[in-house]
Amino acid sequence: MGLIAVDLMGGSSGVENNLAACAEYDRLNDLLLVGRQQAVQSTAIARELESKGVKFLYTDDFLDGSESLSEVLRHRPNSSMAVCAKLLAANEVSAVVSSGDTKALLGLARSHVGTLPNLQRPAITKSFQGNTGRFCMLDLGANVNCSETMLCEFAKLGAALMYSDGDFPSMQAVRVGLLNIGTESGKGTGQLNNVAETLNADNSLDFVGFLEPTELFSNSADVIVCDGFSGNIMLKTLEGVASHIRQRIKGLVEGNQALSEFGHELDPERYNGALMAGLNGVVVKSHGSTGAVGFLSALNQANAYMESDLTKVLADNV
Repeated sequence: MGLIAVDLMGGSSGVENNLAACAEYDRLNDLLLVGRQQAVQSTAIARELESKGVKFLYTDDFLDGSESLSEVLRHRPNSSMAVCAKLLAANEVSAVVSSGDTKALLGLARSHVGTLPNLQRPAITKSFQGNTGRFCMLDLGANVNCSETMLCEFAKLGAALMYSDGDFPSMQAVRVGLLNIGTESGKGTGQLNNVAETLNADNSLDFVGFLEPTELFSNSADVIVCDGFSGNIMLKTLEGVASHIRQRIKGLVEGNQALSEFGHELDPERYNGALMAGLNGVVVKSHGSTGAVGFLSALNQANAYMESDLTKVLADNV
């Protein structure tokens, strides 16, 4: 099993929060922790991890999220995030986890790691638990504007992702839907209807047509494709609704075990982490404000993607 390069400097929760998550990771020897020496070594938890033989790599620079992409790429080659991307590109690690700025992480990954040959751009994707099974959505924010070609590529990328889990006999068995404001032919934009026509004619995919947002959890599709603008709004709406419901449940939970367990299931920390799919390597983006539980979830996701040899599966099927 390869190493996971961890950008300790990303996110708003601080270095100590990220270190606390790393301390709970089952395979400490599989982590390479990257960050500013002064910030890291000032924490007791870092000294404890060092005493256990955990590997650290120190760099003086880090990104705070205010930088433009051009500054990140041209003038910040030694930031902790850039160092992680370079390690992945050099095959010195097998995955990267960071809760830093999304545009910076994506830009550095594309620049150093590269995109799989048959894809114009990578997409951010997450897996969700539906009423009777799992499904994934993409793009969730990497590409605000998507061409018809990109959306068609994301359909194949999503199908390959679901197929990589081993629950489907073939990619053709993965049902792919296209997010729209209605299910009828002709609904939505001309772009979406053109994409639907192309996907419907693609014999390598099981295209099930348009899906409305109300059908996300209905088990109508295994993959739901959308542009990054719509997907990011959808994701943040789901997170906001889940948070609202959890707050309401807190006032009702006393003495009700089933309700307590349901509230726990809605905790977004348990599902934190999104794959930047389509890169020539595993890069997992952790939410910038997540706590230690959430960051640990992102680490576990990265490990699962490495174990499934995800990058090779995608390269062979997209």
